[in-house]
Amino acid sequence: MALWRQQVCAMMRVRFLKLKHEGKFLRPILLFFGMFILPMLMLFIGFQLWDSSSNWEMTASSYFLPTEEKIQNKATNLLIFNDTGSEIEDFIAALKTQNIMPEMTLEKNITSIPLHNGAIKISLEDQSYRFTVMCSAEPINCFPVLMNILSNTFLRLFNSTAHIRVWSKPFYSTQSLEVKSNIFFICLSYMLVLAAGLPPYFAMSSREDYKLQARAQLRLAGLFPSAYWCGQALVDVPLFWTL
Repeated sequence: MALWRQQVCAMMRVRFLKLKHEGKFLRPILLFFGMFILPMLMLFIGFQLWDSSSNWEMTASSYFLPTEEKIQNKATNLLIFNDTGSEIEDFIAALKTQNIMPEMTLEKNITSIPLHNGAIKISLEDQSYRFTVMCSAEPINCFPVLMNILSNTFLRLFNSTAHIRVWSKPFYSTQSLEVKSNIFFICLSYMLVLAAGLPPYFAMSSREDYKLQARAQLRLAGLFPSAYWCGQALVDVPLFWTL
């Protein structure tokens, strides 16, 4: 057994050195491997680009004017109804830290207010503040944006440096799952073809040894046949599964 183990280790080393120095064996494998990996890589990159383009971050600047900007496409000031009977300077300051310029109003009739994308009403009931968010009918996802603005405002009021971000993925539940399942089956088919196409390349090397009668010479020198095949398998099998 000691001699058999020594012969297996020797064949492993011979096989490894042969693969390392024999370019005509590695080049077809790498070419074959690249032909199958390149389409899969392009498919994966394409799906990632499609997935990233299908979702977008909902920011306050898309709906409400930043602090130092007066004109933006379809953006308005954030309207604030102060129904508390007192100053809310801390709340306004917390809004300004998010690059939002609020517009204060004391108007009680909401329908008479000029058109705005959204508004926040602050009232005082039983010594507790009540916040009501209101949105125009045109802006999409205005309510999640206002809720996000309120959440970040509360974080600022509690001296927190954290920032909550919100994304919209309108096509995730339908198209994304469908595309993912299709990509999975395509990759599985590629893997099966790749796995079936690699063994002949490994067999070609053994055929070269047979032509040179290298195995017969090694057997005459006292090499166990099982040591010859086990030594090669210990190199070929991990290489095959790595590919």
